[in-house]
Amino acid sequence: MKIFCEHRYLLFPVSAHAQKKSLRFLRDGLPVLDLELSLDNVTPDFEVAVDIGRFGTGEIVLSCIPEMEIRVRQSDDPGWQANPYKERFRPHFHFSAKRGWINDPNGLVYYRGTYHLFYQYNPVGCTWGNMHWGHAVSLDLLHWEEWEIALFPDESGTMFSGSAIIDTENTLGLNPPDQEAILLFYTAAGNTSVLSKDKLFTQNLAYSVDGGHTFHKHGRNPIVPQIAEGNRDPKVIQSPVNGHWVMALFLAGTRYALLSSKNLLDWVVFQELELPGDSECPDFFPLRVVGDRLETTVEVPREESSEPVDSQEYWVLCGAADRYQVGTFDGHRFIPDGPVKRLHYGSHSYAAQSWSDIPAFDGRRIRIAWNTFDIPGMPFNKCMTLPCEMSLRSFAGEQRLCTWPIREIEAHHRNVRIENNIAATSENPFHMPLAPCAHDLSLRIRNPEAATFTLSLFGLDIVCDGLNHQLKCQEKSTPFEGCDG
Repeated sequence: MKIFCEHRYLLFPVSAHAQKKSLRFLRDGLPVLDLELSLDNVTPDFEVAVDIGRFGTGEIVLSCIPEMEIRVRQSDDPGWQANPYKERFRPHFHFSAKRGWINDPNGLVYYRGTYHLFYQYNPVGCTWGNMHWGHAVSLDLLHWEEWEIALFPDESGTMFSGSAIIDTENTLGLNPPDQEAILLFYTAAGNTSVLSKDKLFTQNLAYSVDGGHTFHKHGRNPIVPQIAEGNRDPKVIQSPVNGHWVMALFLAGTRYALLSSKNLLDWVVFQELELPGDSECPDFFPLRVVGDRLETTVEVPREESSEPVDSQEYWVLCGAADRYQVGTFDGHRFIPDGPVKRLHYGSHSYAAQSWSDIPAFDGRRIRIAWNTFDIPGMPFNKCMTLPCEMSLRSFAGEQRLCTWPIREIEAHHRNVRIENNIAATSENPFHMPLAPCAHDLSLRIRNPEAATFTLSLFGLDIVCDGLNHQLKCQEKSTPFEGCDG
Protein backbone atom coordinates (compact mmCIF):
# COMPACT_ATOMS: atom_id res chain seq x y z
CA MET A 1 0.00 0.00 0.00
CA LYS A 2 1.43 3.38 -1.03
CA ILE A 3 0.67 6.58 0.88
CA PHE A 4 1.80 10.07 0.01
CA CYS A 5 2.37 11.60 3.43
CA GLU A 6 1.52 15.27 3.84
CA HIS A 7 0.79 15.23 7.58
CA ARG A 8 2.72 14.34 10.70
CA TYR A 9 0.74 11.32 11.88
CA LEU A 10 -0.74 8.16 10.42
CA LEU A 11 -3.73 7.01 12.48
CA PHE A 12 -4.54 3.30 12.65
CA PRO A 13 -7.61 1.59 14.19
CA VAL A 14 -6.71 -0.95 16.89
CA SER A 15 -8.36 -3.03 19.61
CA ALA A 16 -7.14 -4.99 22.60
CA HIS A 17 -8.61 -8.30 21.42
CA ALA A 18 -7.29 -8.27 17.84
CA GLN A 19 -4.36 -10.39 16.68
CA LYS A 20 -1.09 -8.50 16.44
CA LYS A 21 0.18 -7.74 12.97
CA SER A 22 3.62 -6.69 11.81
CA LEU A 23 3.41 -3.36 10.00
CA ARG A 24 6.42 -2.36 7.92
CA PHE A 25 7.24 1.09 6.55
CA LEU A 26 9.51 1.65 3.53
CA ARG A 27 10.82 4.97 2.24
CA ASP A 28 12.59 5.10 -1.14
CA GLY A 29 12.63 1.31 -1.12
CA LEU A 30 14.42 1.09 2.24
CA PRO A 31 12.87 -0.07 5.55
CA VAL A 32 12.65 2.81 8.03
CA LEU A 33 10.29 1.44 10.70
CA ASP A 34 8.49 -1.72 11.76
CA LEU A 35 5.84 -1.97 14.44
CA GLU A 36 3.52 -4.58 15.93
CA LEU A 37 -0.07 -3.33 16.02
CA SER A 38 -3.37 -4.98 16.95
CA LEU A 39 -5.04 -3.66 13.80
CA ASP A 40 -8.83 -3.94 13.78
CA ASN A 41 -10.88 -2.49 10.92
CA VAL A 42 -14.22 -3.86 12.16
CA THR A 43 -14.59 -3.15 15.89
CA PRO A 44 -11.70 -0.90 16.89
CA ASP A 45 -11.42 0.39 20.45
CA PHE A 46 -9.50 3.54 19.51
CA GLU A 47 -6.92 4.93 17.10
CA VAL A 48 -3.17 5.04 17.60
CA ALA A 49 -0.87 7.62 16.07
CA VAL A 50 2.42 6.79 14.33
CA ASP A 51 4.67 9.84 14.11
CA ILE A 52 6.16 9.92 10.60
CA GLY A 53 7.04 13.60 10.61
CA ARG A 54 10.74 12.83 10.97
CA PHE A 55 10.69 11.16 7.53
CA GLY A 56 9.46 14.31 5.81
CA THR A 57 6.75 14.48 3.17
CA GLY A 58 6.68 11.96 0.36
CA GLU A 59 5.66 8.43 -0.45
CA ILE A 60 5.74 5.65 2.13
CA VAL A 61 4.99 2.03 1.31
CA LEU A 62 3.13 0.04 4.00
CA SER A 63 2.90 -3.73 4.19
CA CYS A 64 1.21 -5.94 6.77
CA ILE A 65 2.05 -9.48 7.92
CA PRO A 66 -0.24 -11.41 8.01
CA GLU A 67 -1.69 -9.63 5.01
CA MET A 68 -4.85 -7.61 5.55
CA GLU A 69 -6.42 -4.37 4.38
CA ILE A 70 -4.74 -1.38 6.02
CA ARG A 71 -7.17 1.37 6.88
CA VAL A 72 -5.27 4.50 7.76
CA ARG A 73 -5.87 8.21 7.80
CA GLN A 74 -3.51 11.16 8.05
CA SER A 75 -3.64 14.02 10.51
CA ASP A 76 -1.51 16.66 12.19
CA ASP A 77 -3.35 15.91 15.44
CA PRO A 78 -2.59 12.60 17.21
CA GLY A 79 -6.25 12.45 18.25
CA TRP A 80 -5.71 12.56 22.01
CA GLN A 81 -7.41 15.84 22.81
CA ALA A 82 -11.05 14.78 22.75
CA ASN A 83 -11.11 13.55 26.36
CA PRO A 84 -7.63 13.82 27.86
CA TYR A 85 -7.15 12.28 31.31
CA LYS A 86 -10.89 11.80 31.87
CA GLU A 87 -11.15 8.03 31.37
CA ARG A 88 -12.86 5.85 33.95
CA PHE A 89 -9.70 4.22 35.33
CA ARG A 90 -7.27 7.10 34.82
CA PRO A 91 -4.99 7.47 37.89
CA HIS A 92 -5.30 10.89 39.48
CA PHE A 93 -2.03 11.03 41.42
CA HIS A 94 0.24 8.77 39.39
CA PHE A 95 1.74 9.62 36.02
CA SER A 96 0.25 7.76 33.05
CA ALA A 97 0.60 8.41 29.32
CA LYS A 98 -2.31 9.82 27.34
CA ARG A 99 -2.17 6.83 25.01
CA GLY A 100 -0.25 3.58 24.91
CA TRP A 101 1.74 1.39 27.27
CA ILE A 102 4.47 2.53 29.66
CA ASN A 103 6.96 0.62 31.79
CA ASP A 104 10.40 1.40 33.29
CA PRO A 105 11.20 5.03 34.16
CA ASN A 106 14.27 6.18 32.23
CA GLY A 107 16.54 9.21 32.07
CA LEU A 108 15.35 10.96 35.21
CA VAL A 109 17.07 14.34 35.26
CA TYR A 110 16.51 17.82 36.69
CA TYR A 111 17.31 20.76 34.41
CA ARG A 112 16.76 24.43 35.16
CA GLY A 113 13.75 24.08 37.43
CA THR A 114 12.11 21.21 35.55
CA TYR A 115 11.99 17.51 36.34
CA HIS A 116 12.29 15.35 33.22
CA LEU A 117 10.79 11.86 33.21
CA PHE A 118 11.51 9.54 30.30
CA TYR A 119 9.99 6.07 30.18
CA GLN A 120 9.72 2.87 28.20
CA TYR A 121 6.85 3.50 25.83
CA ASN A 122 4.74 1.68 23.27
CA PRO A 123 2.77 4.49 21.59
CA VAL A 124 0.70 2.16 19.41
CA GLY A 125 -0.60 -0.44 21.86
CA CYS A 126 -1.55 -1.23 25.44
CA THR A 127 0.86 -4.15 25.82
CA TRP A 128 4.65 -4.30 25.93
CA GLY A 129 6.49 -3.85 22.62
CA ASN A 130 7.79 -1.34 20.06
CA MET A 131 9.94 0.29 22.73
CA HIS A 132 10.44 4.05 22.39
CA TRP A 133 11.40 6.60 25.04
CA GLY A 134 8.39 8.67 26.03
CA HIS A 135 8.96 12.03 27.72
CA ALA A 136 7.13 14.14 30.29
CA VAL A 137 8.11 17.17 32.38
CA SER A 138 6.97 18.60 35.69
CA LEU A 139 7.69 21.53 38.00
CA ASP A 140 6.54 19.71 41.16
CA LEU A 141 6.74 15.95 40.41
CA LEU A 142 2.94 15.73 40.60
CA HIS A 143 1.58 17.63 37.58
CA TRP A 144 3.04 16.31 34.33
CA GLU A 145 3.02 17.57 30.76
CA GLU A 146 3.78 15.09 27.99
CA TRP A 147 6.35 16.17 25.43
CA GLU A 148 7.16 14.57 22.11
CA ILE A 149 8.71 11.09 21.94
CA ALA A 150 12.41 11.43 22.68
CA LEU A 151 13.88 8.26 21.15
CA PHE A 152 12.52 6.17 18.27
CA PRO A 153 13.55 2.61 17.32
CA ASP A 154 16.13 2.40 14.55
CA GLU A 155 18.31 -0.13 12.77
CA SER A 156 20.34 -0.68 15.97
CA GLY A 157 17.27 -1.89 17.87
CA THR A 158 14.32 -0.78 19.91
CA MET A 159 14.97 1.70 22.71
CA PHE A 160 15.47 -0.05 26.07
CA SER A 161 16.08 1.54 29.47
CA GLY A 162 18.80 3.92 30.59
CA SER A 163 19.59 7.17 32.38
CA ALA A 164 20.34 10.87 31.85
CA ILE A 165 22.72 13.57 33.06
CA ILE A 166 23.35 17.26 32.42
CA ASP A 167 26.76 17.88 30.81
CA THR A 168 27.56 20.80 33.10
CA GLU A 169 31.30 20.58 32.36
CA ASN A 170 30.76 20.40 28.57
CA THR A 171 32.63 17.09 28.48
CA LEU A 172 31.32 16.33 24.99
CA GLY A 173 31.79 19.87 23.70
CA LEU A 174 28.16 20.11 22.61
CA ASN A 175 26.90 22.85 24.92
CA PRO A 176 25.40 25.87 23.14
CA PRO A 177 25.88 29.35 24.63
CA ASP A 178 24.15 29.73 28.02
CA GLN A 179 22.86 26.13 28.03
CA GLU A 180 24.02 22.65 28.88
CA ALA A 181 23.37 19.52 26.86
CA ILE A 182 21.04 16.86 28.27
CA LEU A 183 22.60 13.45 27.66
CA LEU A 184 20.60 10.21 27.44
CA PHE A 185 22.34 6.84 27.88
CA TYR A 186 20.19 4.01 26.54
CA THR A 187 20.30 0.40 25.40
CA ALA A 188 19.74 -0.30 21.72
CA ALA A 189 18.09 -3.70 21.92
CA GLY A 190 19.25 -5.39 18.77
CA ASN A 191 17.27 -8.21 17.17
CA THR A 192 14.02 -7.08 18.80
CA SER A 193 12.61 -5.78 15.51
CA VAL A 194 12.79 -6.59 11.83
CA LEU A 195 14.90 -3.49 11.24
CA SER A 196 17.50 -4.61 13.82
CA LYS A 197 17.64 -8.29 12.84
CA ASP A 198 20.83 -10.04 14.07
CA LYS A 199 22.07 -6.92 15.90
CA LEU A 200 23.37 -7.07 19.50
CA PHE A 201 22.43 -5.25 22.72
CA THR A 202 24.67 -2.17 22.91
CA GLN A 203 24.84 0.99 25.02
CA ASN A 204 24.33 4.28 23.23
CA LEU A 205 24.19 8.02 23.70
CA ALA A 206 21.74 10.71 22.59
CA TYR A 207 21.82 14.42 23.35
CA SER A 208 19.65 17.52 23.35
CA VAL A 209 20.89 21.09 23.03
CA ASP A 210 17.46 22.74 23.24
CA GLY A 211 16.40 21.85 26.77
CA GLY A 212 15.06 18.40 25.94
CA HIS A 213 12.65 19.23 23.12
CA THR A 214 14.60 17.27 20.50
CA PHE A 215 17.27 14.58 20.77
CA HIS A 216 19.99 13.44 18.38
CA LYS A 217 21.78 10.09 18.52
CA HIS A 218 25.54 10.46 18.81
CA GLY A 219 27.73 9.63 15.84
CA ARG A 220 30.06 7.49 18.00
CA ASN A 221 27.33 4.97 18.88
CA PRO A 222 27.60 2.41 20.25
CA ILE A 223 29.71 3.77 23.09
CA VAL A 224 29.75 0.35 24.83
CA PRO A 225 29.64 -2.80 22.67
CA GLN A 226 27.93 -5.93 23.93
CA ILE A 227 29.69 -7.36 27.01
CA ALA A 228 27.18 -10.11 27.79
CA GLU A 229 24.12 -11.22 25.86
CA GLY A 230 21.20 -9.00 26.81
CA ASN A 231 23.31 -6.50 28.79
CA ARG A 232 21.29 -3.35 29.28
CA ASP A 233 20.02 -0.38 31.34
CA PRO A 234 23.04 1.93 31.77
CA LYS A 235 22.96 4.19 34.83
CA VAL A 236 25.56 7.00 34.61
CA ILE A 237 26.77 9.13 37.52
CA GLN A 238 29.91 11.16 38.18
CA SER A 239 32.27 10.04 40.93
CA PRO A 240 32.92 12.91 43.36
CA VAL A 241 36.25 11.28 44.29
CA ASN A 242 38.12 11.46 40.98
CA GLY A 243 35.65 13.17 38.65
CA HIS A 244 35.41 10.13 36.37
CA TRP A 245 32.07 9.04 35.00
CA VAL A 246 30.73 5.71 36.26
CA MET A 247 28.21 3.50 34.48
CA ALA A 248 26.34 0.75 36.33
CA LEU A 249 25.18 -1.85 33.80
CA PHE A 250 23.13 -5.03 34.06
CA LEU A 251 24.94 -7.97 32.46
CA ALA A 252 22.96 -11.21 32.89
CA GLY A 253 21.39 -13.30 35.63
CA THR A 254 22.19 -11.46 38.85
CA ARG A 255 25.43 -9.93 37.53
CA TYR A 256 26.16 -6.24 37.12
CA ALA A 257 29.22 -4.29 35.98
CA LEU A 258 30.70 -0.91 36.82
CA LEU A 259 32.43 0.94 33.98
CA SER A 260 34.52 4.10 34.01
CA SER A 261 35.06 6.90 31.49
CA LYS A 262 36.79 10.28 31.41
CA ASN A 263 35.05 11.53 28.25
CA LEU A 264 31.61 9.80 28.31
CA LEU A 265 32.45 8.00 25.06
CA ASP A 266 35.20 5.50 25.90
CA TRP A 267 34.26 3.08 28.69
CA VAL A 268 36.23 0.40 30.54
CA VAL A 269 34.84 -2.25 32.91
CA PHE A 270 36.57 -2.01 36.30
CA GLN A 271 34.36 -4.22 38.49
CA GLU A 272 31.72 -6.94 38.27
CA LEU A 273 29.20 -7.49 41.07
CA GLU A 274 26.47 -9.91 42.08
CA LEU A 275 23.12 -8.74 43.44
CA PRO A 276 21.42 -12.00 44.50
CA GLY A 277 17.68 -12.07 43.94
CA ASP A 278 17.68 -9.21 41.47
CA SER A 279 18.37 -8.30 37.85
CA GLU A 280 18.02 -5.40 35.39
CA CYS A 281 17.78 -1.62 35.85
CA PRO A 282 20.60 -0.74 38.26
CA ASP A 283 20.62 2.50 40.21
CA PHE A 284 23.87 3.66 41.83
CA PHE A 285 24.12 6.74 44.03
CA PRO A 286 25.61 8.21 47.24
CA LEU A 287 23.68 8.97 50.43
CA ARG A 288 24.74 10.23 53.83
CA VAL A 289 23.43 8.42 56.89
CA VAL A 290 20.85 9.86 59.23
CA GLY A 291 21.66 9.08 62.90
CA ASP A 292 20.82 5.84 64.70
CA ARG A 293 17.05 5.73 65.09
CA LEU A 294 17.18 3.44 68.15
CA GLU A 295 18.96 6.16 70.10
CA THR A 296 16.57 9.00 69.27
CA THR A 297 12.92 9.81 69.72
CA VAL A 298 10.87 8.63 66.76
CA GLU A 299 9.35 11.48 64.80
CA VAL A 300 6.87 11.54 61.94
CA PRO A 301 8.98 10.89 58.80
CA ARG A 302 8.06 14.17 57.08
CA GLU A 303 9.74 16.06 59.91
CA GLU A 304 12.92 14.03 59.72
CA SER A 305 14.54 16.09 56.99
CA SER A 306 15.64 18.51 59.72
CA GLU A 307 17.64 15.83 61.58
CA PRO A 308 21.43 16.16 61.44
CA VAL A 309 23.27 13.66 59.28
CA ASP A 310 26.50 11.83 59.96
CA SER A 311 29.60 12.79 57.99
CA GLN A 312 29.84 9.22 56.69
CA GLU A 313 28.77 8.88 53.05
CA TYR A 314 27.81 5.51 51.63
CA TRP A 315 26.92 4.34 48.15
CA VAL A 316 23.85 2.26 47.29
CA LEU A 317 23.54 -0.23 44.41
CA CYS A 318 19.92 -1.19 43.65
CA GLY A 319 18.33 -3.61 41.19
CA ALA A 320 14.94 -3.56 39.51
CA ALA A 321 13.25 -5.67 42.23
CA ASP A 322 14.50 -3.36 45.01
CA ARG A 323 17.23 -5.56 46.40
CA TYR A 324 20.16 -3.35 47.32
CA GLN A 325 23.58 -3.23 48.89
CA VAL A 326 25.09 -0.42 50.91
CA GLY A 327 28.85 0.07 50.73
CA THR A 328 31.78 2.40 50.16
CA PHE A 329 33.06 3.62 46.81
CA ASP A 330 36.43 5.28 46.23
CA GLY A 331 35.98 5.85 42.52
CA HIS A 332 37.77 2.58 41.73
CA ARG A 333 35.87 -0.11 43.64
CA PHE A 334 32.49 -0.56 45.32
CA ILE A 335 32.84 -2.55 48.56
CA PRO A 336 29.55 -3.73 50.11
CA ASP A 337 29.51 -3.54 53.90
CA GLY A 338 26.95 -6.28 54.38
CA PRO A 339 24.48 -8.66 52.74
CA VAL A 340 21.83 -7.78 50.18
CA LYS A 341 18.80 -6.09 51.76
CA ARG A 342 15.28 -5.58 50.51
CA LEU A 343 13.39 -2.30 50.27
CA HIS A 344 10.07 -3.20 48.67
CA TYR A 345 7.98 -6.29 49.40
CA GLY A 346 5.05 -5.88 47.02
CA SER A 347 4.67 -6.89 43.39
CA HIS A 348 3.63 -3.64 41.69
CA SER A 349 6.76 -1.51 42.02
CA TYR A 350 9.62 -2.25 39.63
CA ALA A 351 12.69 -0.73 37.97
CA ALA A 352 12.92 2.33 40.24
CA GLN A 353 15.36 5.06 39.25
CA SER A 354 16.48 8.26 40.95
CA TRP A 355 16.73 11.78 39.52
CA SER A 356 20.16 13.12 38.67
CA ASP A 357 21.36 16.73 38.88
CA ILE A 358 18.98 17.81 41.64
CA PRO A 359 20.69 20.98 42.94
CA ALA A 360 22.76 20.84 46.12
CA PHE A 361 20.53 23.35 47.93
CA ASP A 362 17.69 20.80 47.65
CA GLY A 363 19.92 17.82 48.36
CA ARG A 364 17.27 15.13 48.03
CA ARG A 365 17.65 11.78 46.30
CA ILE A 366 14.21 11.29 44.70
CA ARG A 367 13.05 8.15 42.97
CA ILE A 368 10.08 6.85 41.01
CA ALA A 369 9.21 3.30 39.93
CA TRP A 370 7.00 1.58 37.41
CA ASN A 371 3.62 0.63 38.87
CA THR A 372 2.98 -2.71 37.16
CA PHE A 373 -0.73 -2.90 38.04
CA ASP A 374 -2.84 -3.56 34.95
CA ILE A 375 -5.39 -0.92 33.89
CA PRO A 376 -7.98 -2.76 31.75
CA GLY A 377 -10.15 -1.54 28.91
CA MET A 378 -8.49 1.86 28.50
CA PRO A 379 -6.56 3.40 25.56
CA PHE A 380 -3.53 3.47 27.90
CA ASN A 381 -1.98 0.98 30.32
CA LYS A 382 0.27 1.10 33.40
CA CYS A 383 1.46 4.11 35.36
CA MET A 384 4.28 5.25 37.63
CA THR A 385 4.38 5.07 41.40
CA LEU A 386 4.35 8.21 43.51
CA PRO A 387 7.79 9.89 43.65
CA CYS A 388 9.55 9.29 46.97
CA GLU A 389 12.45 10.84 48.86
CA MET A 390 15.14 8.35 49.82
CA SER A 391 17.22 8.32 52.97
CA LEU A 392 19.84 6.03 54.42
CA ARG A 393 19.21 5.37 58.10
CA SER A 394 21.10 3.50 60.75
CA PHE A 395 19.04 1.00 62.72
CA ALA A 396 21.15 -0.40 65.55
CA GLY A 397 24.28 0.24 63.52
CA GLU A 398 22.97 -1.29 60.27
CA GLN A 399 22.35 1.00 57.30
CA ARG A 400 18.97 0.66 55.65
CA LEU A 401 17.45 2.41 52.64
CA CYS A 402 14.14 4.12 53.40
CA THR A 403 11.59 6.01 51.30
CA TRP A 404 8.84 8.51 52.03
CA PRO A 405 6.43 10.30 49.63
CA ILE A 406 7.76 13.63 48.37
CA ARG A 407 7.05 16.69 50.50
CA GLU A 408 5.38 18.41 47.51
CA ILE A 409 2.22 16.46 48.36
CA GLU A 410 1.68 18.66 51.40
CA ALA A 411 0.88 21.66 49.18
CA HIS A 412 -2.24 19.79 48.07
CA HIS A 413 -3.59 18.83 51.48
CA ARG A 414 -7.14 19.98 52.07
CA ASN A 415 -9.47 19.39 55.01
CA VAL A 416 -6.69 18.04 57.24
CA ARG A 417 -7.94 16.03 60.18
CA ILE A 418 -5.80 14.91 63.11
CA GLU A 419 -6.91 12.34 65.70
CA ASN A 420 -4.80 11.79 68.81
CA ASN A 421 -4.76 9.10 71.49
CA ILE A 422 -7.13 6.72 69.74
CA ALA A 423 -7.71 3.51 71.65
CA ALA A 424 -9.42 1.11 69.22
CA THR A 425 -10.54 -2.40 70.14
CA SER A 426 -12.47 -5.14 68.36
CA GLU A 427 -15.49 -4.21 70.48
CA ASN A 428 -15.01 -0.49 69.89
CA PRO A 429 -13.38 0.03 66.45
CA PHE A 430 -12.49 3.47 65.16
CA HIS A 431 -14.43 4.69 62.10
CA MET A 432 -13.73 7.68 59.86
CA PRO A 433 -15.83 8.39 56.74
CA LEU A 434 -13.69 8.92 53.63
CA ALA A 435 -14.93 10.80 50.58
CA PRO A 436 -14.33 9.15 47.18
CA CYS A 437 -11.15 11.10 46.36
CA ALA A 438 -7.41 10.95 46.99
CA HIS A 439 -6.32 10.65 50.62
CA ASP A 440 -2.99 10.89 52.42
CA LEU A 441 -2.98 9.02 55.72
CA SER A 442 -0.20 8.76 58.32
CA LEU A 443 -0.45 6.58 61.41
CA ARG A 444 1.79 6.57 64.45
CA ILE A 445 1.21 3.36 66.39
CA ARG A 446 2.31 3.00 70.01
CA ASN A 447 3.71 -0.41 70.94
CA PRO A 448 3.09 -1.92 67.48
CA GLU A 449 4.72 -5.20 68.45
CA ALA A 450 1.96 -5.74 70.99
CA ALA A 451 -0.85 -4.83 68.59
CA THR A 452 -2.80 -6.74 66.01
CA PHE A 453 -5.30 -4.70 64.02
CA THR A 454 -6.78 -4.17 60.57
CA LEU A 455 -6.92 -0.91 58.65
CA SER A 456 -9.75 -1.08 56.11
CA LEU A 457 -9.71 1.43 53.27
CA PHE A 458 -12.39 1.26 50.56
CA GLY A 459 -12.62 -2.50 51.05
CA LEU A 460 -8.84 -3.08 51.03
CA ASP A 461 -7.52 -4.52 54.29
CA ILE A 462 -4.05 -3.78 55.65
CA VAL A 463 -3.26 -6.02 58.61
CA CYS A 464 -0.69 -5.23 61.29
CA ASP A 465 0.27 -8.52 62.96
CA GLY A 466 2.38 -7.36 65.88
CA LEU A 467 2.91 -10.81 67.32
CA ASN A 468 4.58 -12.05 64.13
CA HIS A 469 6.11 -8.68 63.16
CA GLN A 470 4.30 -8.62 59.82
CA LEU A 471 2.39 -6.03 57.81
CA LYS A 472 0.08 -7.72 55.31
CA CYS A 473 -1.94 -6.52 52.33
CA GLN A 474 -3.68 -8.98 50.03
CA GLU A 475 -1.17 -11.78 49.38
CA LYS A 476 1.93 -9.75 50.29
CA SER A 477 3.63 -9.16 53.61
CA THR A 478 6.62 -7.22 54.94
CA PRO A 479 8.48 -7.60 58.25
CA PHE A 480 8.56 -4.71 60.70
CA GLU A 481 9.93 -3.83 64.08
CA GLY A 482 9.10 -0.96 66.41
CA CYS A 483 11.54 1.81 67.35
CA ASP A 484 11.34 3.22 70.91
CA GLY A 485 7.79 1.91 71.21
